[in-house]
Amino acid sequence: MLWEELNAKDFKEAVQKSGGLCVIPIGVIEKHGDHLPLGTDMYAATAIAKKAAEKTSIVVFPYYFYGQIAEARHVNGCLAPSHRLIMDSLLEMCDEIHRNGFTKILLLSSHGGNNSFLPFFAQQFPGLNRSYAVYTRFAHAMSDEEHKSIQSRAGFENLGEHAGFSETSLMMYLRPDLVHMENVNADEWVTLDRLKPVKDEKIFTGFNWYSDYPYHFAGDPSAATPEHGAFIFDIAVGNAVSAINAIKADDVSLKLIEEYNRAGN
Repeated sequence: MLWEELNAKDFKEAVQKSGGLCVIPIGVIEKHGDHLPLGTDMYAATAIAKKAAEKTSIVVFPYYFYGQIAEARHVNGCLAPSHRLIMDSLLEMCDEIHRNGFTKILLLSSHGGNNSFLPFFAQQFPGLNRSYAVYTRFAHAMSDEEHKSIQSRAGFENLGEHAGFSETSLMMYLRPDLVHMENVNADEWVTLDRLKPVKDEKIFTGFNWYSDYPYHFAGDPSAATPEHGAFIFDIAVGNAVSAINAIKADDVSLKLIEEYNRAGN
């Protein structure tokens, strides 16, 4: 069930059918090389959530692109709101979703740059006295076995970190009309490794990604195909459905929240 397609009369029933779970497909608008659209994360997250909704009853929120992407402010078309804004706006949106009857919210992210932001966002909830549960999951997270199955199918190990083999294959499957392989510049996908001595010591700075990939392109996409994309998509959907079903079956988190809120008051 898609939030924007429901009418007001049927909305309450949709909340009940979903078990009180709303899924927010979340990412950013950013450069994916010059051969993929700025909305690559949008198309991926939305498609995965919509397909999952066909397999298990959930309400899917409209795609939400206020994510963490400060490292790409220098490239054309990127939307990089401040960190304060992305924290505040996502909290207010979750509050609004809860006000409409949902008690569980899954932030299903298709953007690797959210992998620190979203857990940090969720960590604030013990101090907020809210009565709903927030869960986060990276839409492309998979088991070692699943990762190896893609590598075996592709015939090589490096599947690309950003706009490489995996994402390009996925977009060839989901939106082939938006893929322009003639724009690929092979000089841009190679890491520059300019902070290697720092990173070798397991040190992080806000410029780690930019130091490696200033062109916002990481990995060779030349072997990408729609067939590989369909295989990758099916894995992502299966994992999303499994996560959603685990959240729907979770009868502990809301009790813990209630217990914690009582203890803190």
